Amino acid sequence: MSLIRRVILGRRFCTAVPRRAEDVMSNPDCRPFQLSLRVMYLSSVDNLDTAAKYARLAVFSRIKAEDTEAAEDTEVTCQSIIKSMVWHKRHKEAYDLYDFFFNQHKLKPNRRSCNSILESRIQQGLVDEALDFHRSIKPGMARYYPSEDTFRVLNKGLVNSGRLDQAETLLKGGKAVDRGIYPDHVAFSNLIRGFLDLGNLDKATLVLEDFKKVCSRIDPSSYYPYHPPFHGEFENRVAFLMAAFVEYWFKQGKEMEAMECYNQSLFANKFPVLAYTGDAFLEVLLKYGKKKHAWDLYHGMLTATHKRCFGYSTVKTMVNECFDMGRCSEAVETYNKAKEKKRFVRGSYVITRCCEMGLLSEAESLIAADGFEYIEGTTFKTMMDAYVRPGESMML
Repeated sequence: MSLIRRVILGRRFCTAVPRRAEDVMSNPDCRPFQLSLRVMYLSSVDNLDTAAKYARLAVFSRIKAEDTEAAEDTEVTCQSIIKSMVWHKRHKEAYDLYDFFFNQHKLKPNRRSCNSILESRIQQGLVDEALDFHRSIKPGMARYYPSEDTFRVLNKGLVNSGRLDQAETLLKGGKAVDRGIYPDHVAFSNLIRGFLDLGNLDKATLVLEDFKKVCSRIDPSSYYPYHPPFHGEFENRVAFLMAAFVEYWFKQGKEMEAMECYNQSLFANKFPVLAYTGDAFLEVLLKYGKKKHAWDLYHGMLTATHKRCFGYSTVKTMVNECFDMGRCSEAVETYNKAKEKKRFVRGSYVITRCCEMGLLSEAESLIAADGFEYIEGTTFKTMMDAYVRPGESMML
């Protein structure tokens, strides 16, 4: 019997199951909030063995039924350690922890814990076992499952394994229409790219048209029940899909067709470019050497008044472009200008890149400006490594 089936069926992986917190460690602190912070920090500095040991204390937290915050903290503890194990490709440990939390000790999983197990199976190319696991989660078994990310993970796994017909069936299952929301543009983009990679432009175009038809039957106000719909949401989702066609034409060596497709996708209807759409085009433009167009698009997103037109990954893409080209001063300047205009921009990744290149004075300045509470543990670890690394130049 495979490992994942034992997870599904709730079989134990080991005979010695801790029944008290003291069986895990002496003097255990099982307070949910403190425990979640400790596990997340240990995971962030890659001390996964210790993080997993602490995470197992979550099953012994005494949570009152009305204490929703404590219950959420326990969920965070479970999902963060499972996700970290999958991120580091320690798949067996991820399954062991899932089994320990949700089968042996009967905690209720949430969508993130389940999606991490799906991602683990997909990473290993075990698509059928991922589908088995997905089908085993009955309604109500896991909180908020399935989610949008569930279908993204499954869809991408099916596409990457060449099972495009199944991926298409998954998208056309009626779930988006039944719930009255827009279909997932990321999942549709994966399918379109799958057909384009096979050279099947006609089929990719048909999938695009199917997406438009589904969206046309949906009332935008039902998608945003708590605030007015954003003007251009539909156009942005369609444009996001068109980024795959722009890249297709670049791959074919047809630069004129690619740029014509790009201009028609973003500028024909004069709609505001949202962050997820702009980010998709920034990656394509930079990849194929259209750097002036990328910077023009970036500055347009940066100066847009609506907060959804610019995001964390937007500035990160352009800052990394500067670093990759060896323009370190420009990278830091790009980040600082973005931060002046958009208060939510945080710079752990900029600090990390500065440390990797020996620019410790710049890293220190960024830390002082951002505040310690916004810096990730891995960033501090990278900075300490840079200080003790012998022979490194600290010159800009």
